[in-house]
Amino acid sequence: MAMTIGLIGCSSNQNNRITVDITVKEEFDSDNRLKIYGNTNLPDDMELMLSITGEDEYSIQSKVHVYNGFFESDWMSNQGEGLKSGNYNLLLTSSAATLQPNDVQKLLGQQGENLAGEYIVPVEPIGNLVGFTYAFHTDSFSNTVLEEEDVWETVNGHLATGQYKLATELIDQLPDPSNDLQMMQYFITYQIQKNLGEDKKALESLDKIPSGYTGRNEDLVSYYKYLEHFYEDSAPFSFNDYVSLYRKNRITPTSFSYYKQQFSDENNDPSSNSESIPTLIKEGDINVYGEYQPVETMTAEELLAELEEIVKHSLPSK
Repeated sequence: MAMTIGLIGCSSNQNNRITVDITVKEEFDSDNRLKIYGNTNLPDDMELMLSITGEDEYSIQSKVHVYNGFFESDWMSNQGEGLKSGNYNLLLTSSAATLQPNDVQKLLGQQGENLAGEYIVPVEPIGNLVGFTYAFHTDSFSNTVLEEEDVWETVNGHLATGQYKLATELIDQLPDPSNDLQMMQYFITYQIQKNLGEDKKALESLDKIPSGYTGRNEDLVSYYKYLEHFYEDSAPFSFNDYVSLYRKNRITPTSFSYYKQQFSDENNDPSSNSESIPTLIKEGDINVYGEYQPVETMTAEELLAELEEIVKHSLPSK
């Protein structure tokens, strides 16, 4: 044992040392299914295993991969049902360095000798492995989940009408926004910066959302990612066409297209008394921040401020 540790220590290059940092959070949907996500400085494509245990001998595993310092599990249930109220424990581990992808193995070292920190466990004879634990609690059908559904209804309403500033202000007020709301914050920032002509910054914000993101409004995110990476000038098709042609009408209750359809059905119902949100917005009704604001509703001060912003952003940068 002592000889193995000595060999690992001698072969490690201090310049390649990774002092591992991991943060983890849990999220529950309206059915009390569980998702685990987190941030880490482990290399891209590194494979990690999430093992959750809890009430009534509950046990489940989920394999994840690191991408841009982020990892996220699929939704996990209890044999198709939501998790019961109670205490749960997460054990996050890594497989041996020799079983990781080649690019990852080069960074970790043959026996993971480049890994260091409080979350590293030496295991004879395969070397250093990641070992991270986390405890959490759930209350079935908690008020937090119900309140978040109200938040999403409002956020989606702002997205549908281009009122991005209102959407970002709402999310900023939340003490602990879910991972999906944080991803929407990146998307909203992208839209605002795009409307300001800050294309580079806009794309940076959009790319903070992981490739292959599968959370709320994933169809809306994937549509704009598709346009940004394949079409430089103008969109060759609408969002609805994209959902139909490229996503094969995969409309789920957490997708933006589902929200749009539900809202359209409600507003086409003559018995509905809900206030209508315009679905067709003229270009002149969008202000410089990308918000829906018809000119006829603006005060003289607002019109002057809008003109000043347009002039400022039209000047060439020094």
